[in-house]
Amino acid sequence: MQPSSQRVRRSLLTSAMATLSTVMLGLFTQKAPAQANNRYDRGIETLKRVGGKDYDRAIRPLEAFSPALAKMLVEHGFGDVVSRPGLDLKQREIVIVAALTAIGSVRPALKFHIHGMLNVGCTPQEVVETVLHAVVYAGFPAAQDGMTIAREVFKERNVEYKPVSSRPEGDRYQLGIQNLQQTEGDRVKTIATRFAAIAPDLSRLIIEFARGEIWNRRGLSLKSREFATLAMVTVLGNQPHSIQAHVEGALRSGATETEIKELILQMTVYAGYPKTLTAVAAAQSVFTNLKQRGIPPASPQPELESRRQAESNEARYRRGLEALNQISKASGEAVVKSFEDIAPDLGRYIVEFSYGDVFSRPNLDLKTRELATVSALTGLNTTASELPLKVHVNGALNVGADRPEIIEAIMHMIPYVGFVKVQQAMALAEEVFKERNV
Repeated sequence: MQPSSQRVRRSLLTSAMATLSTVMLGLFTQKAPAQANNRYDRGIETLKRVGGKDYDRAIRPLEAFSPALAKMLVEHGFGDVVSRPGLDLKQREIVIVAALTAIGSVRPALKFHIHGMLNVGCTPQEVVETVLHAVVYAGFPAAQDGMTIAREVFKERNVEYKPVSSRPEGDRYQLGIQNLQQTEGDRVKTIATRFAAIAPDLSRLIIEFARGEIWNRRGLSLKSREFATLAMVTVLGNQPHSIQAHVEGALRSGATETEIKELILQMTVYAGYPKTLTAVAAAQSVFTNLKQRGIPPASPQPELESRRQAESNEARYRRGLEALNQISKASGEAVVKSFEDIAPDLGRYIVEFSYGDVFSRPNLDLKTRELATVSALTGLNTTASELPLKVHVNGALNVGADRPEIIEAIMHMIPYVGFVKVQQAMALAEEVFKERNV
């Protein structure tokens, strides 16, 4: 029998969670279908639609470990949340895959829901575009790892998918301005000038690459891109301004207030209550504001509409290849070809953007950039970042860093990310040192 103090604490915790759940659900007006009163049965029904024939592969391991946890997943995750009306199942699976891709450390769940996207009627191209969209909000490691998992799913299902380039045509800067006017209205001028005094190229890269290139790709609707973005910035946390911007962007792209509320409610399952409640507060401020003023149309911005992209894709590509070849000591063409079977544009983006736009910039030499990248990946510490960390430890050695410098780049992160992440990064670096005999 539990001591009374433990029983009291458990009771208080249970009460707090129940209260929090009630508060969250009370923010949303839609209710689960009245005809399906049994939460477990309703959850199994939805799980079958998402999981297909092998739907219970998601709960079998849990049942062996904790039947109560398996039941909770079915009842709450699928019975209480995913089964709700207000957001169709295709959009729900898009936002789940977007969120899990951004998290970068939940491969089994991501694989299950990529299957789920296909099971509920999404196309293979919509899967690819949802994963690739994470480049902007979670970085290349997350998108690359997600694409590897999508490739596995397509192979398992014998999906006959012949990828083609989905890159937009036209001037990237102007495409970005048009996208921002469509989704963010007059904030386009703020975005274009926000860092003009300190880092003018940052705004240019946001407009040309993030908004001009990625957001204008074919294969995923603007509304779905807003939903995917909103899911990603919610699970990543600490991004209330981005949540506000993309709530308004979703409304501008045709989403309803109910759909947005359902999306945020769904994130309780994948981001937890604290991050979701932060998103609720940010979204509510937008809804309150827009009820007072409506959604104003974008004003003409002649000073922005006359600007053009800084250079051609081919120039960026050639410069990126040169940098990549110095760092990797191997043909950068291999990077481009590594995703030809599923997302041929992803390899080009790695070369053009990561190496052509960023690594090739002046003011830092390649050795410093590689050491900084090793530190950044140490802090990131996701499953998706493990291979990139080893790649960049190799890269640092290739451009002149020695073993002690790389060790210090990792050790330097202890005060900022803690010992566990540094230990994991050091173990990966040790593997490279052994392989290279350094």
